[in-house]
Amino acid sequence: MRADPTPEIKEVLSHYDLGELVRQQRDQRGTVNTSYFIETVKNGERRKFFLRKYKRGMRREEVLFEHSLIEHVVRSRTCPVAGLHPTQEGQTFLIEPDRDGEGAIYAIFDFLPGEDRFTWIDPRLSRRELRNAGALLARFHCAAASLASQGRRAEAKIVDLLGTIHSLWRGARERSKGTEFDAYLADQYDLVDRSIAGTQRALKEPGVRRLPEMLIHSDYHPGNLKFEREEITGLVDFDWSKVDLRAFDVGLALWYFCVSWEGAANGRLRLTDTNDFLAAYQQQSLAEPGLPPLSFAELRCLPHFINAGNAYVIYWTLRDYFHKDGDPKEYLLYLKHTVAFARWFDRRANRKRLWDLLATLHPASRA
Repeated sequence: MRADPTPEIKEVLSHYDLGELVRQQRDQRGTVNTSYFIETVKNGERRKFFLRKYKRGMRREEVLFEHSLIEHVVRSRTCPVAGLHPTQEGQTFLIEPDRDGEGAIYAIFDFLPGEDRFTWIDPRLSRRELRNAGALLARFHCAAASLASQGRRAEAKIVDLLGTIHSLWRGARERSKGTEFDAYLADQYDLVDRSIAGTQRALKEPGVRRLPEMLIHSDYHPGNLKFEREEITGLVDFDWSKVDLRAFDVGLALWYFCVSWEGAANGRLRLTDTNDFLAAYQQQSLAEPGLPPLSFAELRCLPHFINAGNAYVIYWTLRDYFHKDGDPKEYLLYLKHTVAFARWFDRRANRKRLWDLLATLHPASRA
């Protein structure tokens, strides 16, 4: 049975000036950090907040990086991002020993209105929701592009990280736990190995490293958005943010928003949804000062950045599966989905249809 977190939350709140705890509820959607919706009362006024306890191993410089990004975007007033509340010492986070005696990092955010309508698994957005999501990503990129961040995110950029992902995949069969997950991985080994290697080669082209870099979200998916009707009221979870190629952030977002999960369509990139999301991104970019739309060079590489997004999720799946004592059936669901996309992407006709669509989305093609 999970221990009552109330004493721990009260101890954290004692370092803030936000009142007394009157209610707490665990956020069951989180898969990396431990978070709570909390309600406090101060001077007779009840207020809601979001408290995050960061995963074990999260480093101070990475939290500084994330928080400097959040505060910068909040100041821009262009994106619905929750502000951070300072401790009584004026810091945006708190480091306290947890029950096990190790240092735990906590932060308290504003509570954003709206509905947590989707997760990253099997999201099906309306056309307006998709367009709003594409436009918001462009606004976020514009706001983040002007920041000289504090701290540092340790994760390598995707062009270099693909080598690590490929090595992890190639060693996965030797780490087998003897479950159905491992049996499926071994059966699909060659397909995924070929898929990652092909995108590695494509993204080693000299021009790729010259594509625009900026602070990216790196986890922009429907589960990290809040909605009221079809309007987006919240953008959350910046702890995977880093400096990397803008086109990778867009490609990863397209993988999350536009790849089907259901039945025979599992792994299929929905090209109509892709068009709606990207057209909105390009249109919003034209309206943002200092943020040009995706260039022809970025669009040309975008299919491989979408596949790099697929490899990125494989990377998370393998690390989680091998380092946690989770349900193999859950991780098998994720692996089957990524394999299904790798199979879709492996077909030349599908890549051609995708490229034909992307070629229409460069502003010059519509002149």
